[in-house]
Amino acid sequence: MQLPLANDVDMETIAAMTEGFSGADLQALLSDAQLAAVHEHLSSADMGDPGKMPVITDDLLKTTTSKARPSISEAEKQRLFGIYSQFLDSKRSVASQVPLALLESHLVHFSFSVLSIEAQY
Repeated sequence: MQLPLANDVDMETIAAMTEGFSGADLQALLSDAQLAAVHEHLSSADMGDPGKMPVITDDLLKTTTSKARPSISEAEKQRLFGIYSQFLDSKRSVASQVPLALLESHLVHFSFSVLSIEAQY
């Protein structure tokens, strides 16, 4: 079950606090916030109102977020970025060579076709 966010949740602040978090990190953060909201609701005086649902408030989400850490360290992110950059560079290198190779093969094929046509006349 997903709990609603209160209208006062400052998503820009939460986004700044969770910079570098993966999608799984954010999912875990929201799960923790939901559990905290349920615990808060169960221990509050509102428990007597059966129609009142727990809600993730701005304060609760900021408190939960302040305790959370991204699952990937900055050093690991830099290492993975380096690998990804090398991959992109190799793709660019191959991509820049393929059109030239194709052009050369078409040019050779065209030259032979022209020579063969000229030889017929």
